[in-house]
Amino acid sequence: MLSNKKINVTAGLFIILPLVVYYYLVNNVSEMSMNIDLHFYYVIFSSAIALLVGFSAYKEYKKSRVTKIFFIAIGFLGVGVFYTFHALTTPDTAIAQRFNFPHIIDNINVFVLFGDLSRFWLALMLFVPDTLLEHNDRIRKYFNGYMLLFLLILLSGGSYYAVFNPEILPAFKHSDLRDTYFAILTKVITLIFIGINALKYYYSYKVKSNITILSFLIGLCLIMESTIMFMISTPWSSVWWLAHNLFLLSYIVMGFGLLYSYTGKEKYEYFDILGQIKKYAKLLEEKNTQLNTLVNYDALTGLSNRRHFMAALGDYIERAEKNHDSFALMFIDLDYFKTVNDRFGHQVGDELLKKVSEKISKSIHSKDMASRIGGDEFVVLLNKAQKGHIKHTAERILDKLTKPIVVNGNECHIGASIGISVYPVHGETVDELISKSDEAMYCIKKDGRNSYKIAENEKAETTFGGL
Repeated sequence: MLSNKKINVTAGLFIILPLVVYYYLVNNVSEMSMNIDLHFYYVIFSSAIALLVGFSAYKEYKKSRVTKIFFIAIGFLGVGVFYTFHALTTPDTAIAQRFNFPHIIDNINVFVLFGDLSRFWLALMLFVPDTLLEHNDRIRKYFNGYMLLFLLILLSGGSYYAVFNPEILPAFKHSDLRDTYFAILTKVITLIFIGINALKYYYSYKVKSNITILSFLIGLCLIMESTIMFMISTPWSSVWWLAHNLFLLSYIVMGFGLLYSYTGKEKYEYFDILGQIKKYAKLLEEKNTQLNTLVNYDALTGLSNRRHFMAALGDYIERAEKNHDSFALMFIDLDYFKTVNDRFGHQVGDELLKKVSEKISKSIHSKDMASRIGGDEFVVLLNKAQKGHIKHTAERILDKLTKPIVVNGNECHIGASIGISVYPVHGETVDELISKSDEAMYCIKKDGRNSYKIAENEKAETTFGGL
């Protein structure tokens, strides 16, 4: 078995040798050397190879169910179709004269277009992300031989129509056989697509050292070389002939990779480095979200926990100080919760806390914040310290909590004692606001429970008197 070093050297030779041949042709062969009829038969042969590789890719897809391989099959299928029409539109061939194709003969633009289109189509299909539709079974169920046959008919029909209506096609060649800007743009886009894919396969090969992946990497490099040579050469020149050979060699090499995978010697295992980065970035984001939930939210009720509440209270103070605004803090302690726990057990008690959390959350506005900071202790931060807002919120909470709450068939009777402090009336620090609301809550406990009270001081009496 060949070592990785020998395999890499062989791959390097596949890529470097065409450049050596190109250098030789440019410096030693100046005459126009490609025979027109030879081009026709050569391209027909290339088309047959492309179709064979396409159907081989489909066979491999049926075995591996890797979505990307189906798109590779479509890519080579398109090459087979477009290259066939590239052959048929070869100007002044004996076969064209025999079948009397008046619109085909001497139409260099149509002829060149099909050649460029074959490479662009293959580049486009190879550019399709490996994970596209990978988990979409509703669409993937149509990835079958019937779809390939439909595409074969569609591409052939479209090409046939274009051949006999050449006026609808963009210009690809000037009268002196130089590429038009549109033709150059097509080749540049092809190079970009192939180049990006080559980089992805390169990093994939570095991770996996997979022969199948290496064959695709070599094939992509050969397509890039052939595209560049088509761009810098003129039809029928020796370099143009070399470009044809490189394009044919590219999909022979990739076909070998597919065959190698199909025989089971080595699976097509593409390691999408960009996809992996995206995958792990998403996984990291999910883990950060989970960590944030664990750190900042109460596992039982889903409300923010004491840590999150303390941080939020600090933010509220900072924002209120900056905007010369105010807000209110409600300290809620459940009444008779211990009785429920002792009578029905902790499981019922936990379920009751969940229902209490839901009722408190439904009693406040979306801009307000509810937290559970202890066993049966809750706090609410009201974004605005308006007298009416404080009063209505406290009454809504009490109304919901004083009604019987059924948990697992058990009717639970509780209430709540609510102490309220307001920034900056009762203090301008976290400790001052918590202390004042806590004092007000204990006053309610002493006075009979199940009510609310704003902490006392002269400013509060003036602003919130009668609350």
